[in-house]
Amino acid sequence: MRRTKPKRLPYIALAGAVLATLASSASAAITRQYAYTLGKKGKSTSYILRRAFPGVRLVRQKEAPIRVLLAEDIPLAVVMGQGTILLRNGNDDTVPPIALPRGHRFSITRQGATFTIKDVETGLEVKRMSAPPVFDSQGAGTGIRLAEPRTIDRRYRGVLRIQTGRLTTLLQVINVLDVEPYLKGTLPGDMPSAWGVHAPNTLRAGAVALRSRALAQRKLSTAPYDFTANDPRYLGLDGERPRTNQAVIRTRNLTLKRSGWPYPASFNGLPAMGSSAFQPKPGSPVPVAFGPEKPVPIDTTIGTGTVNQRVVQATQLALSFRGTPYRWGGSAPGGFDCSGLLWYVFRQQGINIPRVAADQAKAGKPIRTQAELQFGDAVFFADSSGYVHHIGIYIGNGRMVHSPHTGDVVKISIINTGYYLRQFAGGRRYS
Repeated sequence: MRRTKPKRLPYIALAGAVLATLASSASAAITRQYAYTLGKKGKSTSYILRRAFPGVRLVRQKEAPIRVLLAEDIPLAVVMGQGTILLRNGNDDTVPPIALPRGHRFSITRQGATFTIKDVETGLEVKRMSAPPVFDSQGAGTGIRLAEPRTIDRRYRGVLRIQTGRLTTLLQVINVLDVEPYLKGTLPGDMPSAWGVHAPNTLRAGAVALRSRALAQRKLSTAPYDFTANDPRYLGLDGERPRTNQAVIRTRNLTLKRSGWPYPASFNGLPAMGSSAFQPKPGSPVPVAFGPEKPVPIDTTIGTGTVNQRVVQATQLALSFRGTPYRWGGSAPGGFDCSGLLWYVFRQQGINIPRVAADQAKAGKPIRTQAELQFGDAVFFADSSGYVHHIGIYIGNGRMVHSPHTGDVVKISIINTGYYLRQFAGGRRYS
């Protein structure tokens, strides 16, 4: 991913009349559903595109960076990565970047012209800067997760740029990435990946159309962003699907032009059933808690009883905190996040587990199935990338005590059905 600023390309500075002419004829002459029918009949990608957008030419166009607005006017952003993230000082390459530790969450707040970045896990301030902070995934396949706002909580390729919002305490989050990975996160919201089985050329036509639209509608570099995440629907790394990714790869740099300009192509009709238009499917979880056994240090000066007794006491303490509000980075009775609750209650009994969820999943003895769980075992939930998005403490009968998310409280939930069963990634026994 190139970290260059979006350049003012010649075709962006079009006269208003030319843009209006293009926009007025941008809708497809056929629906995406009919395009699927053509693909099933074996029609080529170029044939589908000519039918959908008469008068256009299929050409190759250089890549360009796309800026997508993910969140607007928020008081707090939290990012994290499975790999090392680089924190950059805006686009100033003369300032050395800061390497941020993997698996840690980093909060960003703003007061006036100053951005403050803190390590949620340690509570320490990492940096204050006046330039918009840029979090660079360095091309990692697992991307960067925007964990707060909680309503988003997805991973994205490229970089996340935190900009000023409309008020002195508010933020905007912009995802900056090249057009090809942008399409991988966009095409599943426009056409179902299942179409790749019987009509792969239709998916490829969809990729070309979206690429053409993205290049045609990029804004001047003085604009804060090019697109919102809603139009077209952009689902980031967690929305990608193998077949739609393949369609993007097979049509790399192919776009549509009319009268020498990129054409803002758009298929008619609503996205078909089966597309990822509204909710990405995370897939099967990676069993991240199945690793080798690792002893947990016990501080005998804190707490009493055998290790098993200490685990029971820690779990009972967690149950006593029911009703305590969830708080990002919270690890004290005033408010807990999911890993902070476990860290606090076990530490009170002298069981020194790590603070970060990913590290907590590597301590103690691995438990592979829910049937093997015992009272006091830590339970972990992950997505298909291996990202541990939640943890709790097992209390028997298919239940756990946990601190779920912003706006909720420490409570008991069932884990042997529904979402938590599907996302179960193993357990750990700290005794």
